[in-house]
Amino acid sequence: MADPKGDYLYVNLSASQTRRRLKGFGHGVRKIQSAGKNRALVIHTATGEHLAELENKFADVGHAGRSENLSQPIENLRNVGPTTAAWLRTAGIATVGDLEDCGPAFAYMQVKRHAPDANLNLLWALAAGLQDRDWRSLTDPEKQDLLSEIR
Repeated sequence: MADPKGDYLYVNLSASQTRRRLKGFGHGVRKIQSAGKNRALVIHTATGEHLAELENKFADVGHAGRSENLSQPIENLRNVGPTTAAWLRTAGIATVGDLEDCGPAFAYMQVKRHAPDANLNLLWALAAGLQDRDWRSLTDPEKQDLLSEIR
């Protein structure tokens, strides 16, 4: 069977999660397939308000018309598990690009407002994750620099 024709919408969810979100949506969705780790490709023919409605379904996780315009979902960052990802999304940080833009100290302070249970290990995890390092590898001077940013 040939691939269906249509426009592409890349989203920061797995294909199965994307299918669940779009269950019963219709409006020109032709096919949903995996586009990498925690990413899906929605092939659609939606236009106008249906396209806006389709994009709104993924506003909280991020979407783009081209793969290279979509930053990695926050779950793909090293040291970030499901709980941390949920905290970050609640604080408005859904992608690695969002975290890079605001920085680990600001992200930690935003999460702390919504999740008082978060501790400094979150700050270490975010800072090290942006460098693709394990959070336990941060040196004391690096931790002191981060602490000075949040005080």
